[in-house]
Amino acid sequence: MVEVLVEGLTSPRGLALDQDGNLLIAETGGGQVLRVTRDREVRSLTTTRLPHALNTGPDAAYTAGPSAISLLDGEVFVIVGEFRGNQSARLYRITGESGYEAVTPVTDAFSPTENRFSNPYDIVNAPEVGGWIVSDSGGNSLLAVDLDGNIHDYVVFQSFTIPDHEAPVEMVPTGIARGPDGAVYVGSLTGFPYPPGQAVVWRVEDLNGDGDAMDEGEVEPFVTGLTTITDIIFGTDGTLYIAEFSSDTRAVLEGGDFSENAAAYPGRVLRWDGSELTVFADNVVSPTGLLATESTLYISEEYAGRVSKRPLN
Repeated sequence: MVEVLVEGLTSPRGLALDQDGNLLIAETGGGQVLRVTRDREVRSLTTTRLPHALNTGPDAAYTAGPSAISLLDGEVFVIVGEFRGNQSARLYRITGESGYEAVTPVTDAFSPTENRFSNPYDIVNAPEVGGWIVSDSGGNSLLAVDLDGNIHDYVVFQSFTIPDHEAPVEMVPTGIARGPDGAVYVGSLTGFPYPPGQAVVWRVEDLNGDGDAMDEGEVEPFVTGLTTITDIIFGTDGTLYIAEFSSDTRAVLEGGDFSENAAAYPGRVLRWDGSELTVFADNVVSPTGLLATESTLYISEEYAGRVSKRPLN
């Protein structure tokens, strides 16, 4: 049974639970981190909105703003992504109702590429690097970020070729999660033309303890044959859930009313139990964020402007 928990949002993406069990939502287009209580009271964590912008990027198809949430030592951190140029792509700490402060330095064209964000998308706590690992869709990389905001490359993904398409296709890492085996897992959207069956969930582990996962055998395909992955999450039983953005991402983003396009070409959430890939939820409108508890899977549906939930049992 599908239950809509919150609606009327502007591009919701990342989901998390706070220490009191309240749902946190990164509302990308609204520049907010929203708290939803068990009584369904919805309130922003801050009175000051985080950097955000609507209708950016090619064909004005991209929404920039808070996209993922991390809770660490009782504090809330949020990744703000962007398509290009206004120096807002950073990791922020929520400082209370009055606002937020930056953890990472200003992003600009003069910073070395290995020391800055391009378009950060998702985040996972990572004690092995003294902070977090962030998926950077714009840089086709995973970045290690320490508690002082220092950034270095953790993984760099290479582009690949497909038949009948001259330009290389970028990997575009998106959703990232910690697996039950302690490794980091990350899904790939793939770049234009968003070829079906070419997206991958990768398993990433720094085997030699040198602070990155760029040596042989440290990045391996875990689940293949997927399409336009936007998020992944492991359930408490170790099952992997995978959000595929759309049955035709190119058609959704080519122009016009993106909400209508996304509804016409819905995505889905798949379930991988270690041996078999099955459909957990079909006809999901532009799923971009997943959160699993013992009994429930929460799904943010970006262009539908809502967060829904489904029972796992």
